Amino acid sequence: MSKIKELFNKLIASIVQGLKFVGKKIGAVLEKLGILKFFKKLGDLLLYLPRKLTADWTCRKKQSAWGVVFTVLLIIGLVYFFIIPFFITIVYSFSRVDNLRVISSTQEHVGIVTEWIGLDNFRYILKEHSTFSTALVNSFFGTIFETLFILIFSLIIAVVLNSKFKGRAFVRAVFFMPVIFNSQAVDVAMRTGAQLVDTLEASQMSVFTMGFNMMDFLLEANLPQNVATFLGGMTSQIYDVISFSGVQILIFLAGIQSVPKHLYEAAKIEGATQYEIFWKITFPMVSPLMLTAGVYTVVDSYLRSELLTTINVFSSAGVRNLQRGLGLLTNYGIHAAMSLLFALSSIIIIALVLFGLSKLVFYYDE
Repeated sequence: MSKIKELFNKLIASIVQGLKFVGKKIGAVLEKLGILKFFKKLGDLLLYLPRKLTADWTCRKKQSAWGVVFTVLLIIGLVYFFIIPFFITIVYSFSRVDNLRVISSTQEHVGIVTEWIGLDNFRYILKEHSTFSTALVNSFFGTIFETLFILIFSLIIAVVLNSKFKGRAFVRAVFFMPVIFNSQAVDVAMRTGAQLVDTLEASQMSVFTMGFNMMDFLLEANLPQNVATFLGGMTSQIYDVISFSGVQILIFLAGIQSVPKHLYEAAKIEGATQYEIFWKITFPMVSPLMLTAGVYTVVDSYLRSELLTTINVFSSAGVRNLQRGLGLLTNYGIHAAMSLLFALSSIIIIALVLFGLSKLVFYYDE
């Protein structure tokens, strides 16, 4: 392993030296051509007015001004892509929205026209829509349970990966690989492959399914229907829990490695067992990171929920059925109400998770 690290460091060093050499050569050529002087004069010209205006400013005031300059693009993006659409969504959710209206007499294009209808959109999606209310409840409770499972699993795996054993780096890479494979491009490819597999297997059941069914096994063991359904759901979520725990494992692993070593040494001298060390030192010291991991898990889980698929008209209509998706997309008011309930439910889940985890948080400095 040390030889591999040494070889890798030499490779990186040679690449850096090569880039420095190329940069010096390019700089020399640009200097001979006078391009560097041109850009220097251009920079002085552009900065002439700001320097004149800020000549009598203090250093702290200049730093504050530069801070505003560097955040201008972020502020513009926040206002234009979040705040304005957010308030437009609120208006649409309480309105009937007609798109691309044209006055027949004058052929004048009016554009989007809104008509206030109060809570009719919310009544429709909660009482009349075929799947939204069910998807909302399933996604709400499913996200809470999945968050708890992922946090517990991530903490356990992080403790295991922090111990010394052969192949530890490989095992860490294995647990983080799903984070890479869950990217958008890979996700599209995997979905396409899954659809092909489903098509090929539509006419036949697997041998394992025919020979063993988890739900039937639990029911034949005289377990209640609710318990069997809960356990069956847990077993079906094992793959998702492992796949979406990579970032949380890294968060907990970084927290465990930052715990002061003298605490473990003092505990071992006092004769504490590994079980006591975990509950008295490791868990309290890592507990503040559970808030970060919890919020990340809720957001990540909710973005993969059944509710978002229901709101996404192209997912619910099917990629091939583009015409139906475009038809559903014109119902701005209904989908705006769905989006608001989606955001509100996610905020409620985050608040519940933060409230529950805050009871377990311990701060070493306090």
